[in-house]
This record gives sequence, structure tokens and C-alpha cells, in this order.
Amino acid sequence: MAKEPVIQRILSERVFAVLRLRQTERIESIVEALMVGGLTTIEITMNSHRAEESLYRIAKEFPAVLLGAGTVMGVDSATRAIECGAKFLVSPVTDLDMLAVAQEVGVASMAGALTPTEAWQATQAGSDFVKLFPLAPLGPRYIRALRGPFPEMRFVPTNGVTVENVAEWFAAGASAVGVGTPLVSDSDIEAGDLTVLTARAKQIVESAKP
Repeated sequence: MAKEPVIQRILSERVFAVLRLRQTERIESIVEALMVGGLTTIEITMNSHRAEESLYRIAKEFPAVLLGAGTVMGVDSATRAIECGAKFLVSPVTDLDMLAVAQEVGVASMAGALTPTEAWQATQAGSDFVKLFPLAPLGPRYIRALRGPFPEMRFVPTNGVTVENVAEWFAAGASAVGVGTPLVSDSDIEAGDLTVLTARAKQIVESAKP
């Protein structure tokens, strides 16, 4: 998939799952539960258990999923993520090596930033989206403030986004949001009832509608 369709799909779906898990043995069942709930864009962080294997398994089993890799830093991490099937790369920092690999290969990128200077530098370095991180202590109002000088910048919060407050982030000007532990946690996997993931996904997708 070319980069521009990936960007447009993220902007259209507006919400994606961020999976950072210690237990990935049931990764197919987890993804299936989210898809039933309407979430089809999914990020696997590279510090998850057997992250590369999980990316490969999802890419093979669920071609309809728009698959991303998170916590990507450095050339090696970026390259391995893409080789395993990732169509977009996410980093908690503005990692120039990650951005260079993404641009060379032609995959979408979300570099991490927090301050106005960092957000500008990430965009100037070629990041397609700016992942604002860590945002939980600042809340949606911070995005509203940043959009004053940067109305065209695509801001994507992940930290601090919950099932209940998704709509608040869009009201503040987020282009998309990533939902992590409030959507899927290791305790959910240990409990064994994945229907709760479907219910949360449905609620998030509904809340994300414009």
C-alpha cells in the first residue's frame, strides 16, 4: 500500500488501537475482537512481547488491517518493522533515522513531539503526523493551543486517550487518536473474555465519528 492511501485511511478512520502487550500468544484473537468492533487500524509497539512475530502474523492473517509499528527508534527497528508488514511507523521522539527509513521506503510516519519547537521540527523532518507525547498531564486543551500557530499540522495523541474521552480530543483538533491500555491491557488478556475488547472498540469507533 502506498503512503498516501495509508495517510488518508488514518484520517478517515480517525482512531487506531495501540497494543503494547506482555502476552501476544493470542494476538489473532485480539485483533479479530477489535475488528468485530469496527477497529481495523492497529499498531503493535516494538517493545511488546515478540513484536516482530506479532506484526508478521497479523499481516499474514488479516490483510484488511492497516498495520503499524510503535516505539520505533533507529534504522534497524524501522527496517525490521517494515519487513514484518508495518505500513506506518510511530515513535515517541522525533527520530531522524526512523523518518529517513520511512521516507526512503515510502511508509507513513508519526514522530513524537511535545513542545511547539519539537512539533515543527518533526514536520520539517518529514513526519506525516505528529504524535504528541506524553499528553495525559496536559489534556485536550494543549492540542487546541497548538493548533493556533499550526492549523494544518496533523496531531495524534495516544497517551491519555480513553474509551470515555475520545470525542474530547477530536473537539480540540486531533486528526486521529491512538488508544492503548484503556482499550486492550494484559489483564484483559489474562481474564480471557475478549468480548470486552469488541464492546470498547464499538464505543470508541462511535465516539470518533465526526
